[in-house]
Amino acid sequence: MTRTILACLAATAVSAAALADEHIEIAPIAFGDEMLEKADEYGERELNRLAGYLTDDLEQALRGIDMMDGTRLEVTLLDATPNRPTFQQLRNRVGLSMRSIGIGGAELEARLVSEDGRVLEEFDYSWSSHNLREVYGASTWYDARRAFHLFSRRVRNEVHEELRGES
Repeated sequence: MTRTILACLAATAVSAAALADEHIEIAPIAFGDEMLEKADEYGERELNRLAGYLTDDLEQALRGIDMMDGTRLEVTLLDATPNRPTFQQLRNRVGLSMRSIGIGGAELEARLVSEDGRVLEEFDYSWSSHNLREVYGASTWYDARRAFHLFSRRVRNEVHEELRGES
């Protein structure tokens, strides 16, 4: 009998949680035309890696923010430039070295969309290093990852402001 009551209470708690606000769903990362044009140059593996990095940053930044059920964030990675050559670039260009460095970065846009399709908020962001001294010793996607992190923080802050009615 006690197990039955506990099971009913647990089911009620789960049902109540299902009716409450939920976390923002992050839609699969889309790629803009510029990124898709670079897919062969960078390699598909790198695009998947970038999508994973970006999703991880967004999930961490938006953790704990509750919105209406069905609210999702649709993000498009418009462009990204590596600080060091990707494996595919090394394979395709004779003489290119992992020691080669460059100014990297990323350009992104996103839409926060309600379950009924209304656009609640739009975001766009671009970031890159200013000079090579900033990237010396950097990994392949160092600046792009920095851009993802800064973008994720900006989205979180703007969503917080929207929820408080400050925008």
